[in-house]
Amino acid sequence: MRENRFHLFLNRLRLLYSIPKSFALLLAFHTARHTFATMMLTLGADLYTTSKLLGHADVKMTQVYAKIINQKKDDAVNLVNGLFD
Repeated sequence: MRENRFHLFLNRLRLLYSIPKSFALLLAFHTARHTFATMMLTLGADLYTTSKLLGHADVKMTQVYAKIINQKKDDAVNLVNGLFD
């Protein structure tokens, strides 16, 4: 009986340790996908190809990354415009 309680305790400790570790792996995977998509679009890959590489069913899902790139372009142009004001 005592041995079973000890094993249950060890299993709970393993569970408490594995949940944050699993979450960190999922977060790292998501961050890597986001970085990949942003870099592809920044380097000039078209939206359709990037969408297929990411495995998106619809190009609309990939347009989120294109909005990030467009914002960066707008920010860069605004830097130049600031020189002439």
